[in-house]
Amino acid sequence: MKTSTRSRSDASKIPRPMNSFMIYRLEKQREIVKECPGANHRDISKIIAKWWKEMSEEEKQSYRTKALMARHEHSQR
Repeated sequence: MKTSTRSRSDASKIPRPMNSFMIYRLEKQREIVKECPGANHRDISKIIAKWWKEMSEEEKQSYRTKALMARHEHSQR
């Protein structure tokens, strides 16, 4: 049996900042859930990943900027 190296009591650990795709995914997931409340998470993920791949680099840039800001804030903690 494999044991976890993490302590469950380590509540003070600061979670890693989200990357650009995860920021985009969270934003789009909220939109999809509002329109289709019973949607399956796996299908939602597939749809969002497809949209991300189809986006231009210019469209992705705003999410990359948000991720960079989140990384910077995380490093200041």
